[in-house]
Parts: sequence; structure tokens; C-alpha cells
Amino acid sequence: GRVRVLFPERDEWTVAEGWGNHHMGTTRMASDPKKGVADADCRVHGMSNLYIAGSSLYPTGGTVNPTLTLVALALRLTDHLKSRFEEGAFA
Repeated sequence: GRVRVLFPERDEWTVAEGWGNHHMGTTRMASDPKKGVADADCRVHGMSNLYIAGSSLYPTGGTVNPTLTLVALALRLTDHLKSRFEEGAFA
């Protein structure tokens, strides 16, 4: 993951019609804390009670709109947090 300009010839890239960005990968999900910020449960490595729900968790960007995958990830996180709450993890 590196930030780069895809269309350097565009002076005003933010106003181009039919073109957009999905900012992803800034708080990557990875099992190894050296390779990512959060684990597979969206929990920030080294923190017991801090979670991230957003497309910044994606280790890479795909070729399609990421919204439905993000919704699925948020629902999965909701289920995980609910089960932890029921276990008394937040007491």
C-alpha cells in the first residue's frame, strides 16, 4: 500500500464526473501486528476494547464497489461484539 496519483494529468481530479475513490487500507487487517493494525475480529492489536469498522481494514482494494463487503464486515463485527457482551467481556 502506497498512495499514488492514478491520473497525474488531471489538475482538478476531485471534480471529474464519473470518477471516484474508495479510501482503503490505512488500518489494515492482518494476523501479524507488524503487518496490520487490527486482527480478524476488527480489534486493534494490543488493545482489549478498541475496534474498527470501516473500509480502512481492507488490506487491498478490489475492482468493485466495497460497500456490500463493508456491510458484511460490520455485521460480522456486530455478532462478535454481541457474543463478547453476553460473555461479560465488557463488564
